[in-house]
Amino acid sequence: MEFTALFLAAAIVMCAAWRGSRTLAMSLFAVLLAACVATYLHHATDTLKLSF
Repeated sequence: MEFTALFLAAAIVMCAAWRGSRTLAMSLFAVLLAACVATYLHHATDTLKLSF
């Protein structure tokens, strides 16, 4: 679900960059980048439970 939200947020940022001001687009991109990094760090720190 969170990856779908990130994809939709990226689409909104692209629309803002296309139609809106540069400042708005850069601000939204910074927020999206922070959300992507937070999502990555959340999943990268998960412990894998592997049994062989």
